[in-house]
Amino acid sequence: MISEVSLQDYLDYIWPPLPHSLKNHVDSVVKILEDSATIDVPNDRWAAFPVDPAKATEREGVVFQGLTTIFDAVVAASKQVDLSLEQTFSLIVNGNVAMYSDRGASSRPDGFNKLYSKTQGEQQQGDEATGELHTRAKPQKNVRHFVHDLANPNQYKLGDAQNDEDDDFAKLVYDMEQILALDPCRRFTFGTTIENRSTRLWFLSRATLLRTKPFDFMKERRQLVIIFLSLAFSPLDQMGWDSTIAFSHVDKLGRRQYRIKINDQTYTTIDVLSDSAAHSPLGRATRVWKVKDSSDKIRVLKDVWLETDRLEEHKIREAILADAKTLNQRKEHSFDTQLEKRMLRPMDYCRVRVGDEEDDTGAVMLRSFDLGKAQLVHLMTPRDPPAVETQSVAMSMPTDKDSAKDSASQSGTHQTKRPLLRRMILEDAQQQASHHHRYHYRIVFEQCATTIYDERSLANVFRAIVEVVKALYVLHTAGWVHRDISGGNVYWFNDEQIGLIGDFEYATRMTDRGHHNVRTGTPFFMALETLANDYLFTTPTRKLGNDSQRELDFDLVKIKNVSKIRAVGPIVPFSYNPLHDLESVWWIIVYVLFFNDDEMNSSNDPTYRQLKMQELFHGRLDVNGRQVFFRNFNRLPDAHHYLSPSFRPALEILTELADVLNTAYVNSERTFPTQIDNQCFKVHKDFLVPLLSEEYIDSLVNITLIQVKENPKKRTNSEVERPTKRSRISLSQGLNGHKGGSRSRRSTQRHSSLRN
Repeated sequence: MISEVSLQDYLDYIWPPLPHSLKNHVDSVVKILEDSATIDVPNDRWAAFPVDPAKATEREGVVFQGLTTIFDAVVAASKQVDLSLEQTFSLIVNGNVAMYSDRGASSRPDGFNKLYSKTQGEQQQGDEATGELHTRAKPQKNVRHFVHDLANPNQYKLGDAQNDEDDDFAKLVYDMEQILALDPCRRFTFGTTIENRSTRLWFLSRATLLRTKPFDFMKERRQLVIIFLSLAFSPLDQMGWDSTIAFSHVDKLGRRQYRIKINDQTYTTIDVLSDSAAHSPLGRATRVWKVKDSSDKIRVLKDVWLETDRLEEHKIREAILADAKTLNQRKEHSFDTQLEKRMLRPMDYCRVRVGDEEDDTGAVMLRSFDLGKAQLVHLMTPRDPPAVETQSVAMSMPTDKDSAKDSASQSGTHQTKRPLLRRMILEDAQQQASHHHRYHYRIVFEQCATTIYDERSLANVFRAIVEVVKALYVLHTAGWVHRDISGGNVYWFNDEQIGLIGDFEYATRMTDRGHHNVRTGTPFFMALETLANDYLFTTPTRKLGNDSQRELDFDLVKIKNVSKIRAVGPIVPFSYNPLHDLESVWWIIVYVLFFNDDEMNSSNDPTYRQLKMQELFHGRLDVNGRQVFFRNFNRLPDAHHYLSPSFRPALEILTELADVLNTAYVNSERTFPTQIDNQCFKVHKDFLVPLLSEEYIDSLVNITLIQVKENPKKRTNSEVERPTKRSRISLSQGLNGHKGGSRSRRSTQRHSSLRN
């Protein structure tokens, strides 16, 4: 479900305001348009549309060129009211060219607003090349429309049938998602759909997707004039640009680099470490860059949209260390020091500001408009519900603000490449919508360490794991859980020869029950119980009869006092605990062994390994396959038949670690359903024993890893291509609930450092 608001509320609270000099002169602009015959007063319509689009005989790309004629006339009329106005955007109608980006783009909006300065440059180039008079109403040929220069994508249809609307809505949401995903300078974006004369305005931020009720652009001409005036003259920040991040240069590899401000410092990006979460705008949209500071030192910068009720990461880190310090009074160790040296060190951070205000998806972008007043509607037309067998169980609850780390955004072979639409499928199916407003936050870390994904020494991988387990021991003893241990936030820092842990934005105190029923983490590395959102290692309590009692009496009718009915009492709710963090560490090791080969001793059966990879790392929120693999740990050493043979010592370590975890789970859940024994969580020392085994570790020293599957943490062009016709049909069926529609399946790519 999404919010639908009145056009007037949208113009008052969401749409860019009119230039000050025009606020009281809209009627004057309309009068000029009437006098110039841009408005056909006798026929009550725009002169550029002599007939309704539905009655036109030309294709929509030609018919809706009339909008550019109207737009240019509105701009010209406004200049008669205030000659000092400076145009910032033009309108282009041209659905034949895809938006262009160095990261890959395939969206083809029918129209869009483009930075006026860019349009003027292209116009001049076109004139010089052709020697002809160039007009905006004529589609431009051989011109690249960079996504970084575009705003307010448009989708048009000549007809206004329900399927016309649904097709426009699906395409526009994809267009808007592409803008937010591919341009890190965007905070939000607008959009427009027109079916015949029925017009809607749209808005998409990291927290909200909404649209207006339809209006008739042919009759409600004053409203269209207001809309075009705002589009033509609005400053960039009011059109969704972020003034604290700016284009810097194109590097030797053809990649755009940026200058990013944090407080009074400017950092220049060098490389994208992770941005997959940005492809899901309804979420934290985390981006992580390798950057240079003003002294040319290499740092790591993280940009994220946090829920307004969540602390900034540096404050969470401070709270964890403060709690760890209290342990020093009753222990001989300096717990806070031990933990701090195994954590990424922040050196700069801020809440991003827009002008004088801290950026916010509610108070700033919506100008404090109360979305509770909006009507909830289906994104697209609801149809018959899908058959039970076609409904995917791999979905998180729509009320989970931070469920599964925006896994709906992440690329995979079993999912459509329209992440926001997939989430809308989920929300429509659940008949719910929620708006968790967010603020914009940045943090810079001093160390630029190597993630476990990218570390090529298997020995260093295990050394890093050892240090992370030590860090988790302090974290857990201090009463906290991390809740997002993954290959992207466990590091080997070669400069200091130590393993590090990062990404504490989901960390919480174990006594805080507020978020414990929410599944968080990266599905590849989530503990089985976290995936299932339930306890899975409970012990049976019923006693069965002995052999002499098992012969059946066929004359038996009733049995008296055989067993007592279990007393009914409260069942302890599922809660994230330290064992889940440690199990995530275990899955990191599994991942490393499955997604890498020994450079000198590769797998003997890569085909079977690939099948096991797909079984264990499908990215869906279920435990199928993974549970059997984890609980039947005594069979793990046999994996050397299809993994690199030299990984056998690592598999022995993995087996012993699984034994520790399985035992701890069973012991802690013996008293279920009334309670969970948290004393059984203290297994860190047992967990470290195999990891520190001299016999095992020495045998791993000379193993250099090579990836057997490309690390998907960085988006490639192919990962953001427009869905094929077939996939779009399947997606539409899923949204509209056609019987037999394809499953909505989640899949996850692994992230690099500090990703969402």
